Amino acid sequence: MKKSHFLILLILLFAASGCAQANQPVQTAVTATHTPASPTQAAELPEPTASVTATPEPPPTATAQRELPEPVSDADRAQIYAAAVRQIYTVDHTFGSDPPEFPFVYIVTTTDDGSLLDAPAREAQEIPAELQQAIEALLSDLPFDVIWIASLDEAPVDPNNGSIADGLGIVITLGNILPQEGGAVHLPVFMVCGGLCALGKTYVLEHVEGGWQVTGSVGPEIMA
Repeated sequence: MKKSHFLILLILLFAASGCAQANQPVQTAVTATHTPASPTQAAELPEPTASVTATPEPPPTATAQRELPEPVSDADRAQIYAAAVRQIYTVDHTFGSDPPEFPFVYIVTTTDDGSLLDAPAREAQEIPAELQQAIEALLSDLPFDVIWIASLDEAPVDPNNGSIADGLGIVITLGNILPQEGGAVHLPVFMVCGGLCALGKTYVLEHVEGGWQVTGSVGPEIMA
């Protein structure tokens, strides 16, 4: 083969090889890169916050109930009523320093707290026969006879001057015994001794050595 022909063949081979490479697609590799945030950008990001919900506390509960006054026994009731009658007969009789010593004391058998005294009104209660006898026994040292009546209307009242038993008696109405904190009791008491002779008080009685005694009074008083 001649050299000129060989050179032509080489040229054609190189040309064919170049065309083949030109027809192949070009592939580009794309690599995703992560760029860390700069210190300035990191400072601008909000910090996570913790959500705290306050739980309401339950209302306080009473750990100790208020102590209620204890009920009065039958024996104490007799002493309390007798002490009140004794006080109004010997001390609060409204006749000055010299008690008149009425021979008859009429006591109403139904309790009445009254409407003029500053005391909580309770329902009227019947004073039973056993309690009446116990009260009489505790008053046996005083110079009068106890006469039990159902109401003031049964007392022998003189229509002309309003005197009780021709001026020889008084009428006493006892209220309900009202226990108080600390052991004392309150007792409304009323006395009528004539047309313009009357007294109303709420006694305070306490149990001292020897039994129940009147130690004072509370609220308004009625005196005529």
